[in-house]
Amino acid sequence: MMGIKKADAPVQVTPLPKMQMGCAILVLISEAACYSYLFPFVPFMVRSFGNIAEEDVGFYSGWIASSFMFGQFLSAFIWGYLSDLYGVKPVILFCCACNATLTLCFGLSTSLGMALSIRFVAGLLNGNIGVVKTFIGLISDESNEAIAFGQMALCWGVGSILGPGISGLLSEPATHMPRYFSQDGLFAHYPYLLPCMVMSLIPYAGMTLGYFWLVEPSRG
Repeated sequence: MMGIKKADAPVQVTPLPKMQMGCAILVLISEAACYSYLFPFVPFMVRSFGNIAEEDVGFYSGWIASSFMFGQFLSAFIWGYLSDLYGVKPVILFCCACNATLTLCFGLSTSLGMALSIRFVAGLLNGNIGVVKTFIGLISDESNEAIAFGQMALCWGVGSILGPGISGLLSEPATHMPRYFSQDGLFAHYPYLLPCMVMSLIPYAGMTLGYFWLVEPSRG
């Protein structure tokens, strides 16, 4: 019949490379977790440094929490340039290694200056948020990019749940779990080291999987 428009054929959705997306998802989860893991304990850490007035604890806690993103803000364009120059895979692996190592080091902080410096440098040496977006853009096409990029919000949500949740559970283990942790052992002297150790395993896992399974995408 005249005037009836024929329905368009359904668009064929290209399958996303599972291992590539799996590595990208793990890296993004580690980004969110390593950004947010300190929120439950950072005021207590600041208070433990001593010589800080009680009314200033929140102020300096905010400094420590925001210094990570300030470092990323300063270095984001540099990491984008380096990923164009050397490829996204080496940049992602390097940033994962830095993220994991400095997350572990943060648990050893004994002063305000040390904590601030570690978090700032951790952000400065971590450009994975932007680089992983580039990676996802390169391995997706018009038929599946909405699915691929839609998973990024899910990753950030999962990481933001895991980070604070694990840290709140494992902070000050010598006090809260004296049955398993000595009162004069390592975790008594560094009460926030255990959550930092556990959180560092996520970017280390992302780096390990990425080394074996991440393939440099074509830019053609």
